Amino acid sequence: MRRHLASPTAVLMMLTAALAVLAACAPPPGVDPAFVHGTDRGDSDRLAAAVVTDAQSYWESAFPKTFGRPWRPLDGGFFSVDTNDQRAKPPPCSGDVKDVEGNAYYCATVDAVAWDRAALLPVLREKYGDAAVAVVLAHELGHAVQQRARIESDDQSRLEAGADCYAGAFLRWVTDGRSEHLRFEPEALDGAMRALIVFRDPISADQPTDPHGTAFDRVGAFQDGYREGPGRCTQLPDLEAAAPEEPNRPVYELLGDRSIEAYFADLVTRRGGRWTPPAPPTDRNALDALDHDIGDQAVVTLLAARHAEAARDALRLPTSAACLTGAYTRSASLSPGDLDEAVEYLLTAGDPPLDAQPAFERIAAFRAGALGGEQSCG
Repeated sequence: MRRHLASPTAVLMMLTAALAVLAACAPPPGVDPAFVHGTDRGDSDRLAAAVVTDAQSYWESAFPKTFGRPWRPLDGGFFSVDTNDQRAKPPPCSGDVKDVEGNAYYCATVDAVAWDRAALLPVLREKYGDAAVAVVLAHELGHAVQQRARIESDDQSRLEAGADCYAGAFLRWVTDGRSEHLRFEPEALDGAMRALIVFRDPISADQPTDPHGTAFDRVGAFQDGYREGPGRCTQLPDLEAAAPEEPNRPVYELLGDRSIEAYFADLVTRRGGRWTPPAPPTDRNALDALDHDIGDQAVVTLLAARHAEAARDALRLPTSAACLTGAYTRSASLSPGDLDEAVEYLLTAGDPPLDAQPAFERIAAFRAGALGGEQSCG
């Protein structure tokens, strides 16, 4: 198991390259960010202002329908911080501008949202698209929704999943063309989900571990909100139990493991089909790179996907190979890091068994199999 998460230092290293590319891009959809404390009125803050303006417009309508009382705009407002400026004033809930470096957060004590316009927003746009800025800031406004709805939990992971869910509900409203300033096509959701699994709120002294749950939990909550609306967000399924972390296994060991073939051979023969295993991968360098860049579970997921395609074809099932891949994953007890690796592979997969679907649909099919087993795959 190997996890690769974006750190503030890594984000800063990507900034120069990101800004060079952004200079050649068309300006994003924008709103005058004069209402944002500390803004430079640049493109990044114009996009952020559009997001928080439209998100509040969404909640003006959705909040009364969901919770039976009116939406109240944020009392403390919005704060943009240039973390490259040592003279910048810290936003609420921060003692130093470096506390928000590469991040955004909701400050409950003053009911405000703050973001780093130097080392967060430009990099999100460059790596994942403008929809990534929308999902990150909508997640933070999701915490404001929870405060207004008096949603509390001893499990911080459930609150984080709920905020992801509310972000999904908002993004659905945008992609349906109902937002005044933002315009995202459904294809933009792939980048938004990639941003979701690498973005983390700052870890505080009273919350020393990351409370967000696995990538599987996060994209699942986002998809539940997107498909079913904000009413779903207080009724999310149980989060994945944490199995112990295991050392990263080398590729040669993964290729010698017959458990994947045994699972799919059994599935096909039980259903009256004739099992023919897929040809083994021939590009060992590509597998080594996948193992290095994401982790061993990414390689396992690729191998499972190829076997899932063979099983689907043998049984002539009108289903996605990603669903059967999820069903196989259900049979294994995975650590949070392994689930992160599986989801990261599925979000970026270029492998033929899964390449025909957008990542959003691929993940939805994988979740169906992982939660419901092979019965969910037809």
